[in-house]
Amino acid sequence: MSNGRGIYLVSSKGCTVSKNTITNNGYYGIVLGSSSKNTISGNTASNDARGIHIGSSDDNTLSGNTVTSNSVLGLYVCGLSDRNLVYNNYFNNTVMIIKSGSGNAYNTAKTAGKNIIHGTYLGGNFWGTPDGSGFSNTAVDADGDGISDSAYSIPGSIYSDSLPLVIPSNQAAPDADFRSNVTSGDMPLGVLFTDASTGTSTAWNWNFGDGTSSTQKNPVHTYSAAGSYTVTLTASNAAGNDTKTKENYIIVTTPQKPVVNFWGAPRSGDAPLSVAFKDITTGVPTAWNWDFGDGTTSAIQNPTHIYSAAGRYTIKLTATNAAGSNTLTKYYYLTLTGTAAQTPVAAFSASPTSGNSSLDVTFADSSTGTPTAWSWNFGDGTTSAIQNPKHTYSTAGTYTVTLTATNAAGSNTVTKTSYIIVGTTAAQKPVAAFSASPTSGNSPMDVTFADSSTGTPTTWSWNFGDGATSAIQNPKHTYSTAGTYTVTLTATNAAGSNTVTKSGYIIVGTTAAQTPIAAFSASPTSGNSPLDVTFTDSSTGTPTAWSWNFGDGTNSAIQNPKHTYSTAGTYTVTLTATNAAGSNTATKTSYITAITAGTTAQKPVVNFWGTPRSGNAPLSVTFKDITTGAPTAWNWDFGDGTTSTDQNPTHIYSAAGNYVIKLTASNAAGSTVLSKYNYITVTGTAAQTPVAAFSASPTSGNSPMDVTFTDSSTGTPTAWSWNFGDGSSSTQKSPTHTYSTAGTYTVTLTATNAAGSNTVTKTSYITATTATTAGTTAQKPVINCWGSPRSGTAPLTVTFKDSSTGSPTAWNWSFGDGTSSTVQNPKHIYSAAGSYTIKLTVTNTAGSTATTKYNYIVVAKA
Repeated sequence: MSNGRGIYLVSSKGCTVSKNTITNNGYYGIVLGSSSKNTISGNTASNDARGIHIGSSDDNTLSGNTVTSNSVLGLYVCGLSDRNLVYNNYFNNTVMIIKSGSGNAYNTAKTAGKNIIHGTYLGGNFWGTPDGSGFSNTAVDADGDGISDSAYSIPGSIYSDSLPLVIPSNQAAPDADFRSNVTSGDMPLGVLFTDASTGTSTAWNWNFGDGTSSTQKNPVHTYSAAGSYTVTLTASNAAGNDTKTKENYIIVTTPQKPVVNFWGAPRSGDAPLSVAFKDITTGVPTAWNWDFGDGTTSAIQNPTHIYSAAGRYTIKLTATNAAGSNTLTKYYYLTLTGTAAQTPVAAFSASPTSGNSSLDVTFADSSTGTPTAWSWNFGDGTTSAIQNPKHTYSTAGTYTVTLTATNAAGSNTVTKTSYIIVGTTAAQKPVAAFSASPTSGNSPMDVTFADSSTGTPTTWSWNFGDGATSAIQNPKHTYSTAGTYTVTLTATNAAGSNTVTKSGYIIVGTTAAQTPIAAFSASPTSGNSPLDVTFTDSSTGTPTAWSWNFGDGTNSAIQNPKHTYSTAGTYTVTLTATNAAGSNTATKTSYITAITAGTTAQKPVVNFWGTPRSGNAPLSVTFKDITTGAPTAWNWDFGDGTTSTDQNPTHIYSAAGNYVIKLTASNAAGSTVLSKYNYITVTGTAAQTPVAAFSASPTSGNSPMDVTFTDSSTGTPTAWSWNFGDGSSSTQKSPTHTYSTAGTYTVTLTATNAAGSNTVTKTSYITATTATTAGTTAQKPVINCWGSPRSGTAPLTVTFKDSSTGSPTAWNWSFGDGTSSTVQNPKHIYSAAGSYTIKLTVTNTAGSTATTKYNYIVVAKA
């Protein structure tokens, strides 16, 4: 872990921090602050500023930790830390600060067992230094038991380690060796190095030959440039170290352009022809571009393409990698000899479609797929086999017309219901009418027009007044330009046409301009005077004018000005951005700091407040930074595991407790930290609506069946309303009810308190059977379940569904990541990549059944 700050336990109790590697942090490895009864074991804190820090913390245990090569100090125990036990740790640091406190211990009783430096007894700690002059490095062990013959008096404290560890007489320095998963390849080349040293190493130092290094045991390193690299590993333990060097071990080459090749199958056939293409290019291509020869392309590595027309097709593939691209063209690679016969798709039109009897109608076939035969049914008992027949309707009525089109591949039928309308009186012209919505707004404006003409028009002609027209009955039209538009509709049928015009009907305005949002940055924001600063406008909303106030009495109207601060001081900068819609101002207080040349910049003096400081959860607290000294960065620690880099954040506390607030403020001179202990007090949770829940026993049996219901609702309900599904109810908390009649019953519970109510329903929960089935054997559930989605990137939320039969009454899910649930249909979040095996056990009165689905959920890294 290299996050800059390490692992913090603040106001923590009963926690375990184990098997972590904390390295290269500028502050701490592990911190205990105001914490008690925690266990810190099996961790490595190396190359940090401070290894392990115990501040105002009591009754904690530190054992089995390796604390080495920390630049400021290895272990710090403050004088307000009491009754802590520190044993079996490997300390190898130049500085250790251990103050007295009360009741601390630095060894246990001498007990047989393997200690941290592979000796045969447990007792105290190994107290070494990197230069080999530490107590444990030089202590005498005449009997060879790995325990110093004399106690170690811990400097600066009242304590001694009575059983300090020393290197066992039989322990030797390791014999360094290593291997890697690859030793050559194109750049960038990722290599996994594996330590193969013999003899129990406790520290590793790798040199990869390209100017980079690592202290991990098995590091992964990426070589970005071509070349031959010599790799060195130094493996160390308390007895010494050994170095292994492999000359020109890693060979990294410059990638070559791909050598393109491919095939496709089949290469001939009737259209439509589906062809699967396979890329067999060498040289590790990373991108592909196929040209199928019919005007279409694809970027898939192995595409499938459908050719619709006969012909000979030339295929071209371009493959690309980091070194460049190559193209291969295979001329006339595919041959489509013809089109397989297709069943036709029947279609037709007629004119006219309405009129008085006798009405002569001409039908026009517009079927596709090359039909060879036609069968018409005119709806009045007559038929025709002509492709484009004429037919006379002699009697008034409404007629449905059917056409069946046929060829060698088959037939297809289309029916137009009530298509022909024959009247007995002279047809009437339609009366055109319409409406629109909306009729006004800003451009671009989408308008839907609705025809409300009477007289059965058969065609429509719209003119939208902006040069556009439509023949659709109910069209949609977009007005792109501001203006007032006159709309005309002409409605037509066999008897004639009618036109209606609405003048100035549609009014379109311009889109209202938006006031800009002012924003800016500057570089640098601090330095010696005279200080030249470049300001950059990042306002949104298209400002057209800018007004800068640099805080030293000067101004500018340039969008991105440069300004020189001639006098030392701290300056507040303001930008006002303006356009036709208005203006907006952004102010950055104490944004620029100019100091006199030769003087030393001062770190900020941190201070802050928050309000409110107490209340019920969830509690929203607003924090205000009042730091002096022109800070330019802030880091808040809210004491509940969350942080913020805002200057004045608002934070919501979800749980009751006392919270320590810490603010780190930084400027060019450095950073300062202020902690306010138990600053925020969350005393409880405001009243919440209850969450209804219940169980019953038994849930199945012969009628009459007595069932005891047990309320398990949360949220402190004060009233209960039961519906037993057989027409009866109860307001008792945990009632007993008798089911007199055989059947399956759904039970509902509503739980209520002052904050509201909540209802839970269990469908088909109670099963009562008739007495004639008495003596039959109940059946275990038949289990079934599924989850969705079954794959994705972390974090992945999966919904699980139980579909078991046999009236199960209890469920136990195991999600494969160490967590479980007893909800029937749970949701679960997978936070880490991996393949997860799911197990569900369902239970009823007859027993339990389980199913396991191996590697059922697959989660990839984000």
